[in-house]
Amino acid sequence: MDTKTHLIKAHMRGTIYALTTTLVFVLVLALVIRLSGIAGTTVAVLTQIIKVISIFYGTAIVLKTVEKMGWLHGIVLGLIYTILAFFAFSIIGSNFDITTGIFAEMLFAGAVGSVSALVLRMGTPRNA
Repeated sequence: MDTKTHLIKAHMRGTIYALTTTLVFVLVLALVIRLSGIAGTTVAVLTQIIKVISIFYGTAIVLKTVEKMGWLHGIVLGLIYTILAFFAFSIIGSNFDITTGIFAEMLFAGAVGSVSALVLRMGTPRNA
């Protein structure tokens, strides 16, 4: 298997794991909201935490197969994750509205992916 195919498969696997993690946490959050009645800024903060956890997990999956430039692969994973999550939740919510907010989300996700890769590679002899 050539290097490009290997990288594409690693990113696909990482993105699928990240999206699955998000879906599980969102379903749990929906149950908690239904049972407890929390709303507003608390839900917004919890959804951002879910995104961070999901991107971190997806980046960890990608870094298992990538030797160098993990920070760049973290950014790529964050961007792919954001785009696919946007489409998935737009389909679920039947509200497909591209605004400038998606670009802020992409910037946030790229930063989270990069920082995740750097944190995951701390203390290892690899080139982060």
